[in-house]
Amino acid sequence: MDFQASDFTDTHRPRCHPGPNSGPDSGLLDRLVAQGKAAALSPNTRKTYRTGWASWAKWAEARGLPTLPAEPGHLQLWLAALWQEGKKPTTLSTYLAAVAHEHRDRSGPNPAHHPQVRLLLSGLTREAANKGNTPSQAAPLRWRHILEIIDSAHKPRRNQPGGRAETPEQAARRAEFDIAMITLAHDAALRRSELLALTWADIELLAEGEPGTVSIRRSKTDQNGQGATLPISKFTTEALIRIRPDSARPDDPIFDISPSTVTRRMKAAAQAAGNNPTNISSHSPRIGMAQDLAAHGIDLPGLMQACRWTSEAMAGHYIKHLAAHHTPAAKYLKTQPHPRPPPPPRQIRPRLSTPHRCETHPYFVRRAAHGMERADYGPWVIDQWRL
Repeated sequence: MDFQASDFTDTHRPRCHPGPNSGPDSGLLDRLVAQGKAAALSPNTRKTYRTGWASWAKWAEARGLPTLPAEPGHLQLWLAALWQEGKKPTTLSTYLAAVAHEHRDRSGPNPAHHPQVRLLLSGLTREAANKGNTPSQAAPLRWRHILEIIDSAHKPRRNQPGGRAETPEQAARRAEFDIAMITLAHDAALRRSELLALTWADIELLAEGEPGTVSIRRSKTDQNGQGATLPISKFTTEALIRIRPDSARPDDPIFDISPSTVTRRMKAAAQAAGNNPTNISSHSPRIGMAQDLAAHGIDLPGLMQACRWTSEAMAGHYIKHLAAHHTPAAKYLKTQPHPRPPPPPRQIRPRLSTPHRCETHPYFVRRAAHGMERADYGPWVIDQWRL
């Protein structure tokens, strides 16, 4: 959904009012100011802030409370109500940021930054952690997982209407598309928005048999559009060549699908390869690339450059599950000799000290086969046999 600058301008904000020497351009300047402020946020951020502000406005108006400016005590009650509805701490923090954004042009302290409001948010976050509701990370698709996906991609699946199986031609087209999409997302550590924004003009396919490059025009951490050029493997280059239509134009998108379809196809590919698709998302190839680099010995600055992170904390978060096996303690434990455990004690069966009658013993079975009655042998037979 696209938003206009007017969606984020309110009557309470200061405008450029015509002065004594103002001309007919004052209205244009007002619009430029509003557009400039709106452009400071990405479309996704504007959409999220709009949802958060609508939640606060609806809750406050239903109780006859002022929405702007908001009172810190009312914000605390609103956050508590959202928590009671089952909202996660990350959602509360985002919604509160939306309220803070709406108060940014007002004089005086921002009510969303009040110490008591921040204290409540911190307490709810800790309460969620105590209950085990911590933010989960998508499962990685490392290169070994992608090799399994490649091996199983061409097998027909029952994904057609009515539960019908794909034809071999349909399976081949779907497999080539999935392989190109997943390997490109892994090689360049792409976010979903970056993947879907790519056009054929962003891919430089070098000479046949040579690896190519992909150009990221802008990203989540590069809103000013400085861009980045990243290498892709020879395998990924060849996969892209195979799916490029003969009539493709430079400005045509490479993957003309919806964001939800990206996630659905990656889940299906992982499941077909025998992996658990529950935590697979469109972010899984990016996480897998970060963990592959860390396992290969790439240091933190190298990870940040390859994955285009600006925060060391974010890079550490992506590799935290892998990093435990590469710490000095882990390397030390691998070098330490560990004694072999002692063998289990032998179990010695006790010797029978009393005469024993065992009709299943081969001796008695043979005698029974010759028609001898039970009375013809007794406990003394065993004793004689043992002797």
